[in-house]
Amino acid sequence: MTSRIDPYVAYRLQLLQEGQTLRSFWEQLGQGDPEARERLAKFLHRLHGTSGTYGFDRVSELARSLQDIVVARPPRILDEALVEPLLGALLEASLGQEATEPASP
Repeated sequence: MTSRIDPYVAYRLQLLQEGQTLRSFWEQLGQGDPEARERLAKFLHRLHGTSGTYGFDRVSELARSLQDIVVARPPRILDEALVEPLLGALLEASLGQEATEPASP
């Protein structure tokens, strides 16, 4: 017998990994990796859309806001404080503290 994990639950579990990915891209950007900004912007764009689909509105909004900042500002003025709210929201969402389940993902 095969058991299937609920997609909503699976995504909640994935959110912890998304936090690690965000940290990694953020560090690469801070180290001056010439392609880090584009990778980070694409990651944030995907996170914005997917988290919104699963009902994690706060994560979605913070990802979109950070994406706008990353695209608009030169890397040298990106501050660690900009990424902390999204990291916190990812943790909260992974623990099930921030979402209402969507009607159908």
